Amino acid sequence: MSKSVESEALPQRVKRFYERISVERDAALEDLPKLYSDDVRFINPVVDERGLSTFTEYWKKALRQYKTFEFKNVEVTGSDELFSLTYSMKVKFAFGPTFESDMSTDCHAKNGKIHLCRDFFDPLGMLVQPFGPVSWLYKKLFGYLVA
Repeated sequence: MSKSVESEALPQRVKRFYERISVERDAALEDLPKLYSDDVRFINPVVDERGLSTFTEYWKKALRQYKTFEFKNVEVTGSDELFSLTYSMKVKFAFGPTFESDMSTDCHAKNGKIHLCRDFFDPLGMLVQPFGPVSWLYKKLFGYLVA
């Protein structure tokens, strides 16, 4: 991060990280220690882990797995201590379809760094999204059960 970016509020710096990783990939990982605490807890529908080194390894794994790994339309709201990002994520493996998901991430910070990061997305919906008839059936079924 450039010096001018480091002087920005934490939510804006995190937004810039998501935008940067979409383009620069691994090079953007240098920003993680500037944004996340050493004991960061990160949670999503399939992960509940702690520690900056583990968090960094998850990012590295994703970048190795996905030929495409992009975050688009990143919006941020909130304060330096509690903020949310909303965005669209697009991933593609070396072969097969592209998967897209609208997501949100809640960030809780103290001392200028995020100590709790929680991603919200629908993993099953994301997997069936590229397959029209299956996606339609999934939406109908869950619409019937939930809505």
